[in-house]
Amino acid sequence: SERMTQANAPVAENRTSKQAPIVVAYHQSTQCYFRPETQELVFIADAEAGEFENHWQEMAHRVNEFHLAKERYSRVLENYATRASTSSLSPLEAEAHAKEVTAAEHRLEAEGEALREKLGRFSLEKMSYDDVVELIPIAGTGKKGKHGSKPTRYAYVKKGYFSKSQEGRKLHNVSLKGDKKKGAEKSIYGKDKQGNHRIDTQKLKEQLTTLEWPKIKLELKDVVKWTGLDFDPEALNQDVTLFDWAESWNESLSGKTELGKNVDVSGAAQFMRFVSNVGASAEFDPKKGNVAVKGEAKASLTVASGMVNLTAYVPDRMGWSLSYTNAKGNDFDMGMLRLYLTPELCGFIGASVTLEGQLQIVTKGDQQLLAGQPNSRLPRFKERRTKGAVFYKQMGAEDEGLQLTGEAFAGARVEGSLKGGLQWLKPTPPADVNPALVGLLKSSGEFTDFCSISGSIAGLAGAGAGGKFHCTFINGKFCFHVAASLCWGLGAKGGLFCEVGTSTIVEFGAWLVYQLYRLNYSYFDLIDRDAFRTYSRYCVMQMDDMQSDIYAGFMTLGESIKSVEYEFKDRINSIVDESKTNIDASKRRNQLAASINTNATKLLSYTPEAKGILLYLLTRHGIWDHLDPYNYGKGLIPDIYQDRKEAVIWLLRSIQTHDEWRKVFCRMTPHGSSLAGAEDELLITQQQEQKLVDFLREGLNRDQDLHKAKRELSIIYERIRPGAVWGYALAMNDTPYYQNNSLDHHRFPEGCTFGPCEAETGRWA
Repeated sequence: SERMTQANAPVAENRTSKQAPIVVAYHQSTQCYFRPETQELVFIADAEAGEFENHWQEMAHRVNEFHLAKERYSRVLENYATRASTSSLSPLEAEAHAKEVTAAEHRLEAEGEALREKLGRFSLEKMSYDDVVELIPIAGTGKKGKHGSKPTRYAYVKKGYFSKSQEGRKLHNVSLKGDKKKGAEKSIYGKDKQGNHRIDTQKLKEQLTTLEWPKIKLELKDVVKWTGLDFDPEALNQDVTLFDWAESWNESLSGKTELGKNVDVSGAAQFMRFVSNVGASAEFDPKKGNVAVKGEAKASLTVASGMVNLTAYVPDRMGWSLSYTNAKGNDFDMGMLRLYLTPELCGFIGASVTLEGQLQIVTKGDQQLLAGQPNSRLPRFKERRTKGAVFYKQMGAEDEGLQLTGEAFAGARVEGSLKGGLQWLKPTPPADVNPALVGLLKSSGEFTDFCSISGSIAGLAGAGAGGKFHCTFINGKFCFHVAASLCWGLGAKGGLFCEVGTSTIVEFGAWLVYQLYRLNYSYFDLIDRDAFRTYSRYCVMQMDDMQSDIYAGFMTLGESIKSVEYEFKDRINSIVDESKTNIDASKRRNQLAASINTNATKLLSYTPEAKGILLYLLTRHGIWDHLDPYNYGKGLIPDIYQDRKEAVIWLLRSIQTHDEWRKVFCRMTPHGSSLAGAEDELLITQQQEQKLVDFLREGLNRDQDLHKAKRELSIIYERIRPGAVWGYALAMNDTPYYQNNSLDHHRFPEGCTFGPCEAETGRWA
């Protein structure tokens, strides 16, 4: 290894002061750098070397202070979340933590502003900042320094400052390409067998040894006086700095199969390395070519490519309470939500995401991308803590986002579309409820995905119709349009397009039904009515055929709402057929009952409409149902419709409130449509209950069965709560968990899991 050249002056000396001794350190500033972009050696005049080094060190200092402020903000958030999740905070404690977060928030904002002042403002027209020049300081000797010190490996200089130094003859460039006759004219950046760009270390060695040093020495004498400088340019071909650098970049890209598999020395990649705090890396090490930053947003950077894989939570891991005002002017609290993002960032646009306080969604063609939003502020923690995000349905022009043309990307390399998803803080019951601890039941919660960001928005036209947060059904998928301002707060622009895939359809149902529960089953107007009906139909179809992935079929065929409706009607008709010649319908009803009995917990994520349809299907019966021997159960005493009766009881057990009870009974129809208006809902419910009693009393002893059926319905209804209880998971109404959690959870969501946690100060891995 090598060091920065040391002057003959002492490393430090003491000076007397009235307050305290002052230590003044001396060291010889670096006078030789390698510029990867142009493959040049840059020699700095002796008189200017100190000022030049001060410039890039100040640049590195500003970036580092910004990252330290980010880490500080993450730690205080972590402290607040940890304390809130383990114990109930008093108002004074909560306020003290909030003040600490606010102070860290202000510091981060101030450091970000100071850095942007240094770098220049992000231009939305050019999608870039002012350029920087990337340099590698070289000592000019392969020997270890007197004090074992090592040079700082990366230096970044503002391009304007670098150009001014060139014009003033304060620095001199020497190309490594050398004499063309000696074969050194080719670039050190070549392609490997796989066609990926790498650094040719053999070519680098040739270029360092074929430089015309006598001529260069004469040129250098015209630029600087080397008096007192312990530096021999001819020793550069023995210096290991450049070889360490080349090896570390090549090794960092080994095995890369996706983005970030090529050496990139473009201006955009240089800037991305700079804002990612690469200058804080103390050494080149092939095993450390991929560096990781810890903090609220975790990021892993491939140094050679200037490519960052980011994982960030918006507005942070704690999320915020989201509520909307419906058409009637009433506010509805949707609970805690957050957005998580995993974009692959590079270039100036990627740097803007790191540097700017606010973000925006931009589109290029049919791709969704992430960019910084200049001249904006951080989302305020105190606003989220006290009132959350409140919005009206109507979508504004700013929610449509910024459409970018190809010209806007002239100086900004863009690769990789936006990835991530929306998460809700889902109340989760204990895995194993101990009856002895029924009175101590607590609900925890974890953020859970219920839809994913769609990388391509092709085919999602119409997903934004309706409002700032709106769900519809397009091309076989439930799709969301979500205004960025709901996630980031004031200043954010653009709208996210999200979709529900096969991996999130179950959680989408859980989220949707919990919103209905919180509304006590009144109309949830953030989801399109046809999309809501489609979800109810999907529930019934999936329960009827648990062997198939019904939703995957929707997606594969790109089905419309109408085509799902036709498929649903065909399926329903085959189940409800009561003709004397159709024994298959009886078998289908038995199959449906068996499916419900085996998968009863799935009913907790079904809508009242779906439950009403299932009750209707189970209670159909004709001549073949009586003749079918499989309709009499497995007991010694035959009991007609035993499996179907059990399935009916499971459906009733899944009902959460009195309002849901009425809606389920009023929707005991083939398609889930209501039989009642608001004024006669109670009367229709009573009539439908009687029909269900008539079905349940089917048996050998009709009087006894009648008494039993009426009693069972009465018992179930009486144990159901009048309204929703906030902060607990849905559970069957005959369970101790449901019965004992009858009051709102006073510590929800404070007692929940907000992870993953990154409490440590970020350092290069």
